[in-house]
Amino acid sequence: MKKNIIILITFAICLTFSNAQTLDRSIQPKPAPANEIQIKDAQTFTLDNGLKVFVVADHKLPQIYFSFRFDFDTKTYGEKAGIPDIFSEVAGKATTSKTKSEINKSFDLIGANFGFSNESGFVSGLSKYRSKMIELFADVLLNPVFTEEELDLAKNQTVSALAYISMDAGQMMKIVSQVLMNGKNHPHGEMFTATTVKNITVDDMNEYYKTFIAPNKTRLVIVGDITLAEAKAEVEKHFKNWEKREVPEYKYEQPKAPDKVRVAFVHKEGAAQSEVNICYPVDYKFYNEDYFKANLMTYILGGGASGRLFQNLRETHSYTYGCYNELEASDVIGYYAASASVRNDVTDSAIQQILFEMQRIIDTAVSEQDLASAKAFAMGSFGRSLQQPGTIANFAVAIDKYNLPADYFKNYLKQIEAITVKDIKEAAEKYIHPKSAWIIVVGDKKYANTLKQYAADGKIEFYDLYGNSTNESAESCDCTVYYLAGAIVVLFIIFVLMKRSAAKRKRR
Repeated sequence: MKKNIIILITFAICLTFSNAQTLDRSIQPKPAPANEIQIKDAQTFTLDNGLKVFVVADHKLPQIYFSFRFDFDTKTYGEKAGIPDIFSEVAGKATTSKTKSEINKSFDLIGANFGFSNESGFVSGLSKYRSKMIELFADVLLNPVFTEEELDLAKNQTVSALAYISMDAGQMMKIVSQVLMNGKNHPHGEMFTATTVKNITVDDMNEYYKTFIAPNKTRLVIVGDITLAEAKAEVEKHFKNWEKREVPEYKYEQPKAPDKVRVAFVHKEGAAQSEVNICYPVDYKFYNEDYFKANLMTYILGGGASGRLFQNLRETHSYTYGCYNELEASDVIGYYAASASVRNDVTDSAIQQILFEMQRIIDTAVSEQDLASAKAFAMGSFGRSLQQPGTIANFAVAIDKYNLPADYFKNYLKQIEAITVKDIKEAAEKYIHPKSAWIIVVGDKKYANTLKQYAADGKIEFYDLYGNSTNESAESCDCTVYYLAGAIVVLFIIFVLMKRSAAKRKRR
C-alpha cells in the first residue's frame, strides 16, 4: 500500500514538471467563444385601442414588474418651455377618486414601488398583489387630477433648482451645450427659465395629458411571475376602455455640427475651475449598424478610468480628477461630448490634450489589448444588467420599436466579440470630429484669451447661462493689462503723496 502511494506521488510530481515545461504562462489563454444568451422571449398581444402588451414570464421569484413606455414626438413650447418637465413632477399625485396621501398609502400597504413621468411609468412588487398593483396604477394613469397646490410646489422647486444651477458650473455647461449644439428652436435645445416655468398652468397639464398620453402610443411590458392568460385578463379589465386618440407629429430641421471649430465661453464669477466640453450633434440612432462598435470605441477613448482621456489628463498631466466622453444615441439627434473640470491655468492645455486624443483614435488603430479590455467591460456590464427586470422590458420595447431581429439581444455577446480593430477605427472616423466641434468653457473670463488658438476664426464667442449671446469680446476680457495699468496708477499716486509728505517735512 505504502509503495503504491509513493508511486502515485512520484507520478504526480513528474506530471507537474512536464506541464510546467510545456505551458507558456506569458501567453494569455484565449476566451471561449461567446454563447447565445438565454433571454426569455416576450409574448405579445394588442388591445383594440392600440395598446401593445409584451409579457415575459419568469416564475423564479414571486415578483412582478409593469412598465409603461409612451412614444411620441417632442416639441417646443416657447413662452411655456418646461411643460414636459413640470408634468413629470405633478403626474401620479392625485386621481378623481384618491388624494396624494391616499395613493401613496395604497401602494405602501402592498409594498409596491411606482413612478410616473412624461415618458414612462412603472409599478413593481410581489406578484400576489399584481391585481391590486395594476388597478392602482390604472387609476393613476387613466384618471389623473392636476391640482394648483401640486403645480405650485413643482414650479417653486424648479425655480429654486434653476437658481442653484446658476451657481453650478457643471450644470451651466450642460444647459449651454444643449442650446449651442441644437439651437433654441429645436426641442433638444429649448431650455426653460424661471419666467417660462411660472407661465405654466393647470390647463397646460391637462392639455399635455390629453394630447400625448394615449394607448395607441404606449407599450406595456410585464416581466415576472405571471402567465400570458393572466396578463391578458388583467390588462383587458383595466385598459380596454382607455380611448384611442390621434397624437400629433412634429418635425424639426436636424441640428448640424459647426463647419469648423468654434469656441464659446460662459463667464462664472470667481470660478476656481474651468468646465470644458468639446461637443457636437451627430446622427447616431439607437441600434443602428454602428451601435456596438461605436460604443466600444467611445469606451476606449474615454468611457472610464482606463480610457485614454482619463489616462492622459489625470494620470499623465494631472490636469483634472477625471475626463470622460459619451456618444449619446437618440431617436431625433444624438451627440458626442468629451468633458472635464480642470484647473483654470491649464484650461488651454487640457483642451489641447482632449483634441489630441480625439485625433489619435482616428489616425491610429487601437491595440488588440485595448479592444479586448473594452469587450470584457461591455460583456460584464451587459451580464449584470440582466438581473434587472427593467432591462428585459427595455429589450422587448427596443425589438418592437426599432424592428430588430427577435434574437438581437440573445446574440449581444457574439456581436461584441465579432468587433475588430478595423471596426473601431471606422467608428472613430465616422463619429469623432475634433475639427468641426464646439469647444465650450464655463469659467473665469480672464482665461478666455488663451483659447483663441483653437477657434478657426480666432474669436471667442461669449454666452450667458441660457445660451444667449452677450456683447463681450475676448479683448474686453483680457484683464491683465487693466490690472497692470491700475497697479501703476496706484503706485504713482503713492509716490506723489510720499514726495509731498517729504516736502512738507523739509519745510518744517
